[in-house]
Amino acid sequence: MKRLNVFFSVRSASLLTVIAALIVVSHLAAQAPETKPADMNQPAQDPGGRRLAGFAETPWMSEYTQVKDRFSALSESAASVDRIEILMAVRNQYILIKRNDVLYRYNFYKTPYEVLKLTNHDLQKEQWEEAEAVLYQVKIIQPFIASDSISKKLEVAYGPRTRSTVKPETKRGADIWELEGGFIFQWYEPYNGRPYTRTIDYISDELARRILKEREEYFSAEELDLLRKMIVR
Repeated sequence: MKRLNVFFSVRSASLLTVIAALIVVSHLAAQAPETKPADMNQPAQDPGGRRLAGFAETPWMSEYTQVKDRFSALSESAASVDRIEILMAVRNQYILIKRNDVLYRYNFYKTPYEVLKLTNHDLQKEQWEEAEAVLYQVKIIQPFIASDSISKKLEVAYGPRTRSTVKPETKRGADIWELEGGFIFQWYEPYNGRPYTRTIDYISDELARRILKEREEYFSAEELDLLRKMIVR
C-alpha cells in the first residue's frame, strides 16, 4: 500500500490520537454525565460557548495559497508592525513563519487521492494535485516560558481550560481547551523542577474529525477499490 499522503508531523499524529479520545469521552459524557472520562485527569468543564474559528486573523479551511500570499505581502510591507519572515514553505503541506522571534507552523490538509477515488472513480492524479489543501492546525514554537504565565493569557482569551493531562510529578502533559470550532493544547515540559511551555497547538475540530475519518478510510481504500473493480467485471 502506498504511504499515507496526509501531512502530519509526529506530534500532529499524536495530537489527533488525543483528539480522538476527547471526541469519544465527550460523546460518553453527553450520554452519561456522571461518567468520568478515561485517561484524563479530570472531567471536562463546560466551554461556555467560546469559539475557536481559526488562529488569529486566519480562519480554518483557508487555502494554502491564500495564507502564503498574505504572509508574503505582510513580510514585504513597510507598514507592517510585526517583523514577519517566511522561513520555509512546502505547497499544500506547511508554511513556517517567524513573527517577532516566535515560530508559527501553519499545517494544511486535503483528502488523500486514494480516498477520493473511492467516490470519484474518474479523478485523475493531476486534478488532485492541482487542488488546494486547507488550514487545519497552527503550532506555536517559542522559547521556554513559565507555564502559568501562558495559562493566564489563554484563560483571558478563552476562559478556563476544560481538561488537563499534566502530571504534577513529571510536569509533562497538556492543558486542553475544548472550544466550539477547535482545540487548544498547551504543552508542559519540566526545567529545573518547574513547568515550562515551549509549544502550543491550535487545531480545527471539524477538520480533525474529518482527518481521523479519512485516515481510517485510507487504509481500506485499495481493498475497496479492488472489490469495486471485481464487482464491475
